[in-house]
Amino acid sequence: MLSLLPALFCAGLITSSLPQSKTDLLESPYRHVRTTNLRVRYLLEMGVRRSATFASLLARLNASDVIVYIEQTDDMPKTLEGRLMLLPLANHQRYLRIQINRTGTPTELISLMGHELRHAIEVADATDVRDERALERLYQRIGMPSAALHTYDTDAAQTTGRRVRKELLT
Repeated sequence: MLSLLPALFCAGLITSSLPQSKTDLLESPYRHVRTTNLRVRYLLEMGVRRSATFASLLARLNASDVIVYIEQTDDMPKTLEGRLMLLPLANHQRYLRIQINRTGTPTELISLMGHELRHAIEVADATDVRDERALERLYQRIGMPSAALHTYDTDAAQTTGRRVRKELLT
């Protein structure tokens, strides 16, 4: 059996120690993963409490130069459950928006958020991604095209989503 731990450590998902407490990941005014939606906040809290991988995603993003807003929407294209979008720069700050469907069990939605947060880390690691064209070039390089135009996925995001799901179910 192949262990995922070395791959996750190399991908930066597991750090030797998390510099922030679980409370800081969710409540610090300086946190980099944010929401205004009460249900998403509840899902973030559950994810941090029950999945070490999920908590490490938030910690990793807190150490990055991107700020991520997560929202639920009814306006998702039928072919997508979640997506990550790059917002325009504001005062040299990079912002990302993650949208997820409103439907699904908490486990499904937290796993989906983990998948999309891994994409956010991919963008955070690519410091040259500051506009849509650079984002597209990044995913042409590291991703696999999906069925819809300008949609990509990565093995790392798929693995992360599955890992979060497994941790939530144990």
